[in-house]
Amino acid sequence: MSWVQSKASLSRLAIAALLVTGAASAAANVLVVRSTGPSAKSYPPGRSLPDNARITLQANDTLVVLANGATRTFRGPGNFSPTAAVQASSRTVATADGRRARIGAVRNAGLVPRSPTIWHVDSTQSGTFCLASTSEVNLWRPDASQTVSLTITGPGGESQTIDWAAGQAVLPWPASVGIADGGEYRLRQAGVAVPTRITFQTLDSQPGDIQAVAQALIANECQEQLNVLVETTAEESAPQG
Repeated sequence: MSWVQSKASLSRLAIAALLVTGAASAAANVLVVRSTGPSAKSYPPGRSLPDNARITLQANDTLVVLANGATRTFRGPGNFSPTAAVQASSRTVATADGRRARIGAVRNAGLVPRSPTIWHVDSTQSGTFCLASTSEVNLWRPDASQTVSLTITGPGGESQTIDWAAGQAVLPWPASVGIADGGEYRLRQAGVAVPTRITFQTLDSQPGDIQAVAQALIANECQEQLNVLVETTAEESAPQG
């Protein structure tokens, strides 16, 4: 899977998290981002581990960690080192002026379409979406083959209907429907019975690295963005122990 640059209009949509500094960062630079199975309670998403930790997994356990700018998947049973064979990555998040690399990706060889970057709002996925800015928000759709009519309705009842042209995958959020922190928005496409429901969570500042982004997404339950980040930073899966 490879990374692609996001558009300049998306570069302001960096999201924030608490940054681990000094001695603390040296002792906790591996982040758990996903866990399932019998040991999931021992490795909850958001937990930091020292880079020399030994991970013990049981049968049917799956654990995904973020270390050195890349995610790695471990499957039990077995004992694992979270940073073994993971190479340092230069992937960073976008700053407001776009001078640093932007998070974006093409994944799964197109078999399972997802938004091309964590900054695009997937118009087909309900849930919470994290923003650092409410300006220049962009929608994305996995199928841009046809022109569709999309109606966006805000928490106060304000709405606008837009013709989303064929061949256009990205659509600017309409200025007539203001984005409120914590507000739920309904995106109804003509011919689709169930609307998409998105709640925006506005954060305060820009992250310093991908791990900080992941911490923010986990803390604010922005699951779809976390899924994109996990998949687009994945190294090879670790062998079973």
